[in-house]
Amino acid sequence: MMSRRKSSIFLLASLVFVFGQGAINAATTAKAGGTCTKAGATSIVSGKKFTCVKSGKKLVWDKGVAIPKANPTPQPTTSTQTPVAPTPSTPSQNSPTTTSVIDLGGSCTKEGDIQTLSLNPGQVICQSGKWSPYNSSQSPLSPVQNGNSSSGPIVATEWTYLYALTSGSGLGNVSDASLVQEPSGKIRMYFKNGNSPEAKISGMDNYIHSAVSTDNGLTWTVESGVRMAVTSPVEVLPKAGGGYQAWGWKHTPSGDSMYYAESSDGLTFTEISIPGLDATTCKTSSGQSIAPLGDPAIVKLADGTWLLHAQGFGVGDAPPTFARWACVATSPDGKTWTAIQSRSYGGSPDVETNPNIYVNKDGKVEWFWPSPTGIVAKIGDGSTFGSSTTYIKGGDPERLDLANGTELLAIGGFDSRMGGVIIIAKRVKTNYSITQLSSPPTGTSASPNSTLLWSISGATESQVTVWNFCLNKNVKDISGATVTFETTSGTLKVTARDPANAHSCTYVLVGSEKVIG
Repeated sequence: MMSRRKSSIFLLASLVFVFGQGAINAATTAKAGGTCTKAGATSIVSGKKFTCVKSGKKLVWDKGVAIPKANPTPQPTTSTQTPVAPTPSTPSQNSPTTTSVIDLGGSCTKEGDIQTLSLNPGQVICQSGKWSPYNSSQSPLSPVQNGNSSSGPIVATEWTYLYALTSGSGLGNVSDASLVQEPSGKIRMYFKNGNSPEAKISGMDNYIHSAVSTDNGLTWTVESGVRMAVTSPVEVLPKAGGGYQAWGWKHTPSGDSMYYAESSDGLTFTEISIPGLDATTCKTSSGQSIAPLGDPAIVKLADGTWLLHAQGFGVGDAPPTFARWACVATSPDGKTWTAIQSRSYGGSPDVETNPNIYVNKDGKVEWFWPSPTGIVAKIGDGSTFGSSTTYIKGGDPERLDLANGTELLAIGGFDSRMGGVIIIAKRVKTNYSITQLSSPPTGTSASPNSTLLWSISGATESQVTVWNFCLNKNVKDISGATVTFETTSGTLKVTARDPANAHSCTYVLVGSEKVIG
């Protein structure tokens, strides 16, 4: 869900995000004990992944780790490619070097290993036997660092494409989905129908609109009319006893105030005045103001209290190195909110877009942090969380569990040639392994998104499509763009080049399942 500033902010974040991706090292062939030039760089040779490590005063390739091959999936039946939108690639975490809790100053054994803190989404790196703070945009040991040879994160191949709501055909710059399921089984998606100078979209009301699905998210129909005349994205949740409630921000020259509204049918909302949250009380751990805030993500916890997470733009909101924070607040009733400074998070890594929290079908709180490595997901009780999983890249994640057990994920992206997109994906386990790579673009003025690469195991060339979800096109059919495939030792390497691609909206769809990577 994006704030009024989100259009430009998300675009810049997307640029910075992909700038953080590493290039494939073609200078030398890696072999155990051989000399390398960049600590933390990796290279895949003959089915083994080698990592450049420090040995004494030299940098050498380690012994390498064999990459398991996934069982091939059945050949998909021929079908017409359907539209899609940009989604985040899911990097997997490296195996920890110790079974104890990972925390700053704790002991570790594998020099250069990078992990996520056990009780905080920040990352640490193993240096001299101790876990030290790690900034992926600065550390020479980043596994996906700009301009250095490296393989990217392995995608947790769990999300398959269902539908994409794109800009155009009467819609403006669509963004920031909020999903609810009605008792009838119908799903309603609330989204912002905005303007975008970069995509040359103007004349839209910039309010909250909606679309509905009656087939578990496979197809959607945009509903007529405005749901809420508010210019910020909103969080919509079912209300105890029936009906729905929504939170957002009212923007005025004198400052932002929390918007709250209720509805009996999910279509007509009535604004209700509440104390809300004073955004100026949201601060970093060092006391800097995080305000103004993006749209809030809100849940009601098992103890009856309420929890809020919201991205802030008051700190670290400038290129080339974004370092934004998120505010955490609590409430006894969902209407009077108090910021908890000790629980603010971000900076390193950057909170790239609005985070999300969601109470799933098991009563657990899922926490989604859009970071430079992808969407970092943790599960807990709202205060403490377990280990993390990194999902595909994408903006403003939104989760919904359906009554039939289906798990949905909505994410967004942007392309200046068309505007925004909201992707609806479903969780399905697969045997594919997708590694996203990146190489420096040709020419200093080219976008880092102009050349994108993936390494895929468990699929053949005929099972892979490179799709620009915002343009709703196979990349090979875009004027001036090319897609090439190369198979080495059973691994498929895919390269997509689109000189006009300035933002992140191009991904692979793998297999008949259309796994997004």
